[in-house]
Amino acid sequence: MTCASCAVRVERALSSHPGIDQASVNFASGKARVRAHSGIDVAGVRAAVQQIGYDLKVADAADHSHASHMHDDNEGLQWRRFLVAAVLSAPLLLLAMAGHTADWSRWLQLALATPVVLWVGAQFHVVAWKQARHLQANMDTLISVGSLAAYTWSVWALFTHNDVFFETAAIIVTLITLGRALEARAKGRASRALVSLLELRPHQARIRVRAGDRWEERDVSADSLLPGDSMVVRPGERIPTDGIILEGQSALDESMFTGESIPVEKGEGEAVLGATVNQNGLLVVKATAVGEDTALARIVSLVEEAQAGKAPVQRLADRVSAFFVPIVILIAIGTLIVWLLLGNAATEAVRAAVAVLIIACPCALGLATPTAIMVGSGRGAELGILFKNPEVFERAQAIDTVLLDKTGTLTTGAMTLTAFISDDDSDRFLRLVASVEAAGGHPVGKAVALGAEQRGIRLEPA
Repeated sequence: MTCASCAVRVERALSSHPGIDQASVNFASGKARVRAHSGIDVAGVRAAVQQIGYDLKVADAADHSHASHMHDDNEGLQWRRFLVAAVLSAPLLLLAMAGHTADWSRWLQLALATPVVLWVGAQFHVVAWKQARHLQANMDTLISVGSLAAYTWSVWALFTHNDVFFETAAIIVTLITLGRALEARAKGRASRALVSLLELRPHQARIRVRAGDRWEERDVSADSLLPGDSMVVRPGERIPTDGIILEGQSALDESMFTGESIPVEKGEGEAVLGATVNQNGLLVVKATAVGEDTALARIVSLVEEAQAGKAPVQRLADRVSAFFVPIVILIAIGTLIVWLLLGNAATEAVRAAVAVLIIACPCALGLATPTAIMVGSGRGAELGILFKNPEVFERAQAIDTVLLDKTGTLTTGAMTLTAFISDDDSDRFLRLVASVEAAGGHPVGKAVALGAEQRGIRLEPA
């Protein structure tokens, strides 16, 4: 899909397929979500989408990195295309602005513009041709028609000694390609934000198994964990998956879930969450949820649903884009005819018609809205802010008061020693207390030890 109108057509094809009750297609994320009242005929759905010139792939729920790799590959491709187009378009623009009318200049402009329009711009022409075969049109149609019209006219004008504007055709393709590269970068960053969340999980887990009359510890892949496995988690390690403490007691850093920076003391029988950090004690944890059933995976799924959803303004943009392109093409044709009927030169008439096509190419509303939602929700996930649905983005502008129920949420996440009171030698008192606390590893103890060092007090070996 290359624009919002593409998403609208795919969504209509999915919604009209038997068995599908509801379909939502998000252009920015490149994903479709469907709700069906019975089993889905995947082959039939794919065939229906292929009939309108697109294709689909059934996503693996556990593979959250696929979208990130896809956007990264597309970004690299678009930047290479833009580099070629920019190198060729820059001298072309200088020749056009200099107003050279000599034959050598006109032929040089043709040589510079041809690779830009026909090679770099092929990505637009191919899609436009596929759309035309199915009697459809999208934003690529405008880009293709606009650049080819300017290029074709200039080639004809080259032999008839009229004005040429090869630079117009080349600059159209160059700027839109730059836009595609920036768009791919934004999508890639949003996708990587989700992947970085999942990477907080350990890739390896240490499980305890019975070997005769004793226990043995074995290192296994975290993805191979099953409910009921006993995991051994040492101080400083992350808990591989959600579970219940069987043995041990420790303070756990759960700030990534709760926003509270102060570690929580937990012991036998209490639930723990995967990817949280074990601060000081040795724990044996029984796995209760693995894979997509963990709290972290559900959070990522929640963010993906927010990215795939549509805000009210985006649904409006989708409806407009469905008939936007045909109307623009009709207006461009009407502009050409009216200019000719008013007695203007063919050069000016073509220039005016191409201007109508070009000015409509970016389709900012249909492009910016879904991309903004995708980037915003991804960046929010990095900062610990989760959006349940895209409507929140629109409602957020009306927020004038924010209430927080945890004071720790407003801190830097690390405790510090601000003051202490002693009836005796204060330096000796702090040195003794900090020396003991330094060997413990508890967050409060660490703050005391660090505070003593910052005050120039040398700690004694415990």
